[in-house]
Amino acid sequence: MPTAVIMCGGKGSRLRPLTETVPKPLVELNGRPCLEYILRSHLHRGQGEFVLCVGYKGEMIREFVEQSGFDATIRFSDAGENASMLQRLHAARDLMSERVSVTYGDTLIDVDFPAMLGQHQARGAAITLTTAEVVSPFGLLDIDDAGLVSSYREKPSLPYFVGHMIIERSVFDEVSEDLLALPDGQGLVRLFQQLVERRELAAFPYAGPQVTFNTRQDLDRAERDAARFFTQTDGGDE
Repeated sequence: MPTAVIMCGGKGSRLRPLTETVPKPLVELNGRPCLEYILRSHLHRGQGEFVLCVGYKGEMIREFVEQSGFDATIRFSDAGENASMLQRLHAARDLMSERVSVTYGDTLIDVDFPAMLGQHQARGAAITLTTAEVVSPFGLLDIDDAGLVSSYREKPSLPYFVGHMIIERSVFDEVSEDLLALPDGQGLVRLFQQLVERRELAAFPYAGPQVTFNTRQDLDRAERDAARFFTQTDGGDE
């Protein structure tokens, strides 16, 4: 089973003031840190080797893991508080298996990992993104250079990235310094765009339960979703 990499280094700015005292992965949902839910979910599906990419308040995440006593091999990579997501992944490459699953520290899904891995390998992809469908609340237009509408779609269903992917470790051997120097988020997006051009970026559709949050307003919903998540997946047994 590939190493599970969990992105735990961001500052969670949109979740302030909660993240002024704890890193976002340790924000609690129903009395338990989000990171605990994520680790338990991965362990339930058979993943036992983890790399946690820490940064902001990383010492608190280390302390939480040490005190939790998970039956797993958990290592840490710290590229610094101000590192981008791509920099964090690049810095952790020596701790990775040949291919890894990557999950954001505020995202919980129950993807069929063996099926996703099989499709990833069959397609020869460098990265496979887990995607879900969302219905746009708006009509979407394409507009040409003359200012005329070239297409119109009324509230289309569109795929979006849900914060989980499989990555070949070899991808990071080709990442340039220019890419690494881009601001947070932009480097990873540009890497995706390069792989699109090379036809090496794949998608794996997902329609199951998911939990994520970015703002304080999101937390109430996330707590309800987290309770349902473990009910649906039978991953909540102690």
